[in-house]
Order: sequence, then C-alpha cells, then structure tokens
Amino acid sequence: DYRLSGKRPSLPLQNYEDSEPWKVDKNAKQILEMIDLPRKYCRFYFMTLRGCERAKCWFWHVPEQGHEKICMAILKTYISIKESGLLKRAVQIFVRYYREVTPGEDFAFQVLNDLLICLLKNYLLQEAFQILNVTVQINTLPAVDVLLKVFEHVASLNIRDAVPTLISTFCKLIDAGMFLEFEHFNYIIKLLHQLQVSSQEINTVLNIKSRFQERHFTGNWLFDFNLVMAEIQHCKLKNDWTKMGTLYVNARTGCEHSDDLQKLSLCIAEILTRDSEKDRPGVPFCDFADAVIKNSPCNEADRIFIGRAGISVMNSYRKVLQWIKGRKVLDKLHELQIHFTVLKGLIGAERLASRCQIVNNAAEIFLKAGSLDGATWVLRESEWTTNAPLWPCDEKDILNRHNLLCSLVHKYLRQSLYRQAFEVLQNLPGFQNSSDTVDVSQYSCIFNKLINACFESKNLGVSSSAVDFMLSKNIAVDFFLLRGLITGLGRSCLWSKARTYYKTALSLGCYPPLQGSLHHKILPIPFYVSEVEMLLAIELFLVSNASDIQSPGAATQTLQIILKRCEDQTVQNNSDYQAGMERLILAARVSDPKLFLKHVTVNVNMEEVYSLELTSALKWLQENMKWAGKVWLFQ
Repeated sequence: DYRLSGKRPSLPLQNYEDSEPWKVDKNAKQILEMIDLPRKYCRFYFMTLRGCERAKCWFWHVPEQGHEKICMAILKTYISIKESGLLKRAVQIFVRYYREVTPGEDFAFQVLNDLLICLLKNYLLQEAFQILNVTVQINTLPAVDVLLKVFEHVASLNIRDAVPTLISTFCKLIDAGMFLEFEHFNYIIKLLHQLQVSSQEINTVLNIKSRFQERHFTGNWLFDFNLVMAEIQHCKLKNDWTKMGTLYVNARTGCEHSDDLQKLSLCIAEILTRDSEKDRPGVPFCDFADAVIKNSPCNEADRIFIGRAGISVMNSYRKVLQWIKGRKVLDKLHELQIHFTVLKGLIGAERLASRCQIVNNAAEIFLKAGSLDGATWVLRESEWTTNAPLWPCDEKDILNRHNLLCSLVHKYLRQSLYRQAFEVLQNLPGFQNSSDTVDVSQYSCIFNKLINACFESKNLGVSSSAVDFMLSKNIAVDFFLLRGLITGLGRSCLWSKARTYYKTALSLGCYPPLQGSLHHKILPIPFYVSEVEMLLAIELFLVSNASDIQSPGAATQTLQIILKRCEDQTVQNNSDYQAGMERLILAARVSDPKLFLKHVTVNVNMEEVYSLELTSALKWLQENMKWAGKVWLFQ
C-alpha cells in the first residue's frame, strides 16, 4: 500500500463545497438514489455509502454480463461523489466485471480516465495500479496523459517504494500497445531522475524509447505485427483516427510480408466501417484519410486503399440512412482526387459489387443529401457506365440506375435546370451501351416532360436539342410539343430551324396530308394551327406551285386556301374558328414580302375559303425561290 501516513485529509469528501459530514452524506445519498438498477442488484451495495453488510447476500454485487451501460453509469456516479469508500468500491466493480467481460460498445473511455485521475487525487495509488493491470488484460488502455499523471503522483509524493510496480505496469502498457511520443519518454525519465531511481530502472525506460525510435523514425524497422494491431485497437478505443492513419503508413512502410499488410488493411477498413454504423458525431474515415495522404502523398497503393475503404464506409452509411455522413466520405475522396469509381470495395459485399452499383450508391447518397451537382459529378466521373465487359452488372443494377436518373431529372426540372436534366436523360440505360437490353422507346414520356417544361419557360435551345436527340433514337415526340417548338422558333425569327422541324412534323403525320391538294392549287389549313405553321404551309404551297405561278398564263390561275374545321366541330363552335381566321390573316402579313388574301366564300362545310393574290405570290417567289426551292422541294 503506497498511501502516505499523516498526509491524507481528515474528511474523504473534501471536494464538496460544504464539508459538514451530515450534509455530505445527504448529498451523496441523493446522488446514489438516482441510480436506476434492475431488480436483481443489491441496492445496499450499489446505492449506499456503507455498502452491503450482509454475511451472505442473495443479490448481485457485480453487474451482469451485457449490462455494461449500467456498469458505466454506476462508476460515473461514484466518480462524481469522490468519496474514498465509493472509489474503492468502483475499483472492485470494474475489476470484477472486466475480468469476465470484454469491453463492448457501451464502454466509456472517459469514465476509465476519470476513475484513474480520481483515485490519484484521493491517494489511492494501489487501486490505480489494479485498474491499470486490468486494462492491460482487456486491451483497453487509458490515455497517455493519465499514465503521466501516475508518474507525476509518485514523483511529487516521493513514493520510491512504488517505483518497481510503476515500471512494471509501464512496461505492460507499452507491450499492450500504448503509443508514446518522444517528449513523453523524456518527461518520464525526468520524473524518474527526480525520484533518484536506480540506473537499471532508468535503462528500462531508455530501452523502450530506443525501440520506439527505431520503429517510427527509420524506414527499415522490424515489423511487429502484433504490436501494430494492438496500437490500432488502442487508436480505435481512443477515437484517434489521425494517429491510426499515421500508424498505417508507418506499418505499411516497414511491412515485409504482403499477407500481414493485407490483414492490417482489412482490420482498419473493418474498424472504420463498423464505426460508421454507430450514431456518433464526426466521420472517422475523413480524419484517417487525411492522415494517410499527409504522410504518404504520392503513394498510389495508399490512395487505392483509401478509395476502396471509402467505398465500404460509404455503403455502410448508406445502409443506416446516414446520408450527410456518407456525403462527407465522398467529398473527402473528391477533395483528395481519389477516383473511387474505378475501384472495388474492400470488405463484405462491396468486394463483389459492380461498378454500376457502386456509382449508383454514391449518386444516391449525394441525391439524398441534397447535392444534385454531386450526384451528377459521380455519374460523369464514371462516364455514365452501366454494363461493360470489364464491369458487368445485372438487371437490378440497370433498373436502379434508371430510377436514380429519373429522380435526378425530376429534381433538375423542379429547379428549372433544363440543360442538366437533358444531360442526364441522354445517359439513361440503353443509350450509352449496346449491351444494355433496354427499349429506349419507353423514355418518350420523360423526354416530352422535359420539352414541355422548356416550352413553358421558352427555352428553345434545350427543347430543340431534346427533339433532335429523340428523333435520332426513334423516340416518339408529342405532336403538340413539336408544334409548340415550331411556333416558338418562328416567333423568335428562327425560321430555318422552324422549317426543318415542320418538314419532320409533316413526315411524322403531325398534320393532315397535303400532297394531293397541293397539285390542285388548293391548300387546306387546319384552323387550330398557329400563324407560324400556317405561313410555313403557305410557303410549301407556293414552292409546290411555283412553275404555274411564274408561267406566262398565270393570271388565269386561282390559288385557294381553305381554313379547315375539325370533323367533330359544329357550326355553333365559332369562337376558336374565328381566332384561326385571324391567325391566317396574320400569317400573310408576317410573310416577307407580305402576301395578300382575299375572302371568296364559305363552302358547304361552313369553312372559309380564301384566294391568294397572284401578284404577291409571284413577288414572294421572285425574292425567296433561291433558298425556298432547296428547303421545300423534298421527297
């Protein structure tokens, strides 16, 4: 026992603001009564200052296996009270529990550190050594600062009898994987000199320091796999992901056997992946990746390892719907310029996942995290690849890609980002890869939705490109939208494009056939078409009859235009038809040069019949026939 006689305070609860014993007991009692215990636990032992005084108690004095959270809560309560008897009981509980149980997810590293510090403040050095020995056995080490506090405590009170146990415990902690910096060694040696210990004890610490120096500052150190794995676990318990990254680089540099390096890499990836499944702040992978790249900026093998581990961590976050954290992993890979889309995952199902699936998952994470640009970046980075000889995928991957891209398009449309939406549509499954057995005709609806959105926003550029793409892929264009595009182009004075699409619309059957009527010098125009479409029909009519109009006997010819009603339209439905008449007059006026129409009669179908003045028609042909002949004389 390393306690000092005559130096201990008379009251064990010296840290309470009010030092009267009855008030201290009352405060402690109130705190102890707040512990929530299961029924089988001894309430006298756990919830009173005196403890259980029964010779044989039928209730539990040690938390049950699986009740680690209760164990931590009890220890935390005792630490907060700071009473010497309770602290000794805390040591008993810790030692008995962890002799039988391995630390689990509920183990609180801070509780361990606080307990050790509290024991030192209450001069319970022997109990502190008990705790340290147990931590070595369960491979759950305290913070380096706590170990330094133990050395400081022994040195400040000049407890020379404790030095052999102190040195022995120090060696056990180092062998278990505790990692010290060189300033820590120097400080420990300074304290040992202060204690005037033997040279043999000083040399023990110096030898350990020399061993660390050989391992961590030269490139040819002997790889100690067990020590590295212990240090990795220590970093995990401390949540020191930066140090884990540095340790990985050092280990990889000194490792001579590829099997050991592979085991180490898989172990780290497993740790990072499992930690991602816990609901805690921060993204350990990011700190780890930064440390690796900082210590090994140009090593391609390390970059590949980071990329593969990142895929596994990303998918782990995706499984638990942690979209923001998953995005942080992807942002880090992007920041470090690691092209993960050409890599496979490192552990689990990700090792067998197709490239299409990995890209789908990454894009989905960006999408669910609210980053459309991020989702599109991942897809571009992968060159929108789905199925390929080197990267085969199954039908489920193709379907998921289809659904993902459609979701992306709808989000872009809601934000009026039409060009981005069109880029995504062009890369739907079936367009990029001939091995994709996808019927692209099914995309007609979503393409037409884009064109309609562009039409409403008067975005003629994207709608024209979309129509061109659809026509090249034999995807059906909605006739109403195609006519709207023709009208929009004409009203924007983009007549050349309007004429091109009008000819296409004619060939697709968008308008009633004209060929038979044209040769009889009669032009039937549906009343519902726009003034642009009417003018284009008139242009075609003029070019088709150009030889007759320009012949010497043309004065006797009659060119008629009939404003056709719909088959189901009755005579009483005149408002829409009247608007069509006005559009026909407007079409003649916007022509360059102007054309003149003369009302002739109303036929038996109650349709207005007009004659086209030959003089204006002749003038129009004289000025426009050179280009018009090339445009309208087609098969």
